[in-house]
Amino acid sequence: MKAIKVFIDMEEQHKMLPLIEELNRNDDIAMMGVGETEFVIAASGACAMAYAKAVLAKTLNDCTIENCK
Repeated sequence: MKAIKVFIDMEEQHKMLPLIEELNRNDDIAMMGVGETEFVIAASGACAMAYAKAVLAKTLNDCTIENCK
């Protein structure tokens, strides 16, 4: 299990709900908003996390990613 916390700019907040819906369609990924401009993504392994990060890179112009323990 791998998890990250993602912080986005307020200007990109409107992208959060579609992103949650897209990533939660994957059985190996769970994403949940924890604030106006932050969310947590948990993935079953490295491949699922790599996919989630690729979707983030495609969708968001800028974000900060923090690894969770």
